[in-house]
Amino acid sequence: MGQDYGWAGKILWVDLNEKKVSIERIPNEWKKNFLGGRGMNVKILFDNVAAGTDPLSPENVAVLGTGVLTGTLVGGRCDATALSPLTGILGDANAGGHWGAEFKFAGYDTIVFTGRSDKPVYIWIDDDTVEVRDASGLWGKNFWETTEQIRRNENDPSIQVIGIGQAGENLVKYAAVMNSFARANGRTGVGAVLGSKNVKCIATRGTKGVKIARPKEFLRLITKMYKDSVGTPMYDWYPKYGTPMLTEHKNMLETVPVKNWSLNTLDDVDAMSGKTFLKKFATKNRACHGCFFHCDHYFRSGKLEGLGVEYETMNAFGLRSGNFKDMETVFECANLANQYGLDVVSTGGSIALAMDLFERDIITLKDTDQIDMTWGNREAMVKCIHKIAHRDGFGDLLAEGPYLMAEKIGGDAPSRVVHFKKMCPTAVETRNMKAWALSYATSTVGGHHCRGLLKAEGMQATEEQVIELFGTTDVMNPKLYETQGKPKGVQYYQRLATICDSTGICLFNTFWCGYPTYIEQIGEMFNAATGADYSMEDFISAADRIWLLEMSINAREGMTIEDDIPCERLQKEPLTVGKYKGEVLEPEPFREMLKAYYKRVGANPETGIPTYEALNKLGMPDVAEELVKLGKTEKANS
Repeated sequence: MGQDYGWAGKILWVDLNEKKVSIERIPNEWKKNFLGGRGMNVKILFDNVAAGTDPLSPENVAVLGTGVLTGTLVGGRCDATALSPLTGILGDANAGGHWGAEFKFAGYDTIVFTGRSDKPVYIWIDDDTVEVRDASGLWGKNFWETTEQIRRNENDPSIQVIGIGQAGENLVKYAAVMNSFARANGRTGVGAVLGSKNVKCIATRGTKGVKIARPKEFLRLITKMYKDSVGTPMYDWYPKYGTPMLTEHKNMLETVPVKNWSLNTLDDVDAMSGKTFLKKFATKNRACHGCFFHCDHYFRSGKLEGLGVEYETMNAFGLRSGNFKDMETVFECANLANQYGLDVVSTGGSIALAMDLFERDIITLKDTDQIDMTWGNREAMVKCIHKIAHRDGFGDLLAEGPYLMAEKIGGDAPSRVVHFKKMCPTAVETRNMKAWALSYATSTVGGHHCRGLLKAEGMQATEEQVIELFGTTDVMNPKLYETQGKPKGVQYYQRLATICDSTGICLFNTFWCGYPTYIEQIGEMFNAATGADYSMEDFISAADRIWLLEMSINAREGMTIEDDIPCERLQKEPLTVGKYKGEVLEPEPFREMLKAYYKRVGANPETGIPTYEALNKLGMPDVAEELVKLGKTEKANS
């Protein structure tokens, strides 16, 4: 692979201590073993951050990486990775938008930040020009203001910016990395890691494009992907409504979180539905780079305008916070979160938990800076978001995220938290969906649907597809604890998600959302773009290698099977309404599913830690030896 096709072939290393930039060629073995994007990010994290590192210390690294297909007609994704200040384990998040493509056009795949700057800086990239610049004039500005200021300074509205708002500057544990005004590498607090390093943003202008090895074949494959997708039922509503449509869909499935996970369905969600959003407020569609599904929207309500409202936003500032009627509240909160650089899921989760605790008199007006935290209170939600971003008063507590917030409050507060690996999950109820729960529990970053939610349990798969892929229709029975098809299905979807994040294609444009684009089709596009000839076995091995490396990072930080057992509330508080009334996640049958899953992925079924044999089989003897040295795993026959 002397000529770089698909890959730009370069990693930028930014030494913040010395304000120096260096360029490293991507090792050819990395291209096959880790593909790009998420895979290479995780490799860099493991190699450069020692076990027990404080996520907000200079010894942590922050990595932004793109996939091979990023910047082409089919991809625009980028990945942000670091040890997470929210959970203390792997922090990783994928986002669309336009920065990733621009970064590739400038000639780079990955940028790594080491150390800590003694003053605020930003990185200016203009093709071969890479500079560490003073950001004192940008520090304190929100992300929208930052983007607009840089574009004015350079007299170029096409410059793409990725970075943080005040939330990242003030080390909010779930601060996001933002680009394209409303695309967020959220959830795990990588924005706070950049803030701890005094990095405001990376402003990028690129003109080189992406070289494709076999352009005619590549275009044919993309055209086929498009034609096959527009003929599916999903295309009738997904590009039209976007993810806000999931409110009514998940309500129908009885999996929509309401009032801090107190209910999982409502009689009427019309006021907060995707149809209402499209009919009354959406003005036009917006797409990420290279995406013909254009699921995002601009919106307007009176003088309030914005963009980027998704299902997670609708739930966070809507049903989960007890707001059943006022979509304008969602819009105002969404704009603030995107400007400040806040992950909407954890922001809404912290506010919803506070409302739950307030209703139960676990916290009072004295604790909340006199903010009336009654369900659905728009004024309270807006005030809290301002306070969170600045860590002001009560906001300093909310900025910790639900798990750590409840730990600090003490008493009965922890019993009201729903979490996986200390991270509040994205907006899906799991007590009634056992394989969904298994997906969330084994996710390497905490509860996140985009890390491999087994959609075939409850939606978007036929019996024929399920039998072909997983061998049994038991996968489709939500109430069933099952140790064959469900662990296999979870692994399948996790592989698909890992390959999407590592190649730069959006997971939502694949079989995961009902489109006929599978790992095989992604592999064909990857090969046409790069000129490589990777087999399906190569792609599966790369996905398994990346996943096991992520598990190894978590093992270094002390994660075991006990951390994959559902939290107390999901075990003990049954659902109270609907056809799943009485359902909980029972720890013992769930543990048996976990053990079966671990066997499949190469982990010890009793501990959940990757085995020495599996790591060596996937070509990671250094990782195996480190886990042995740390006492996390044992050598074969020892």
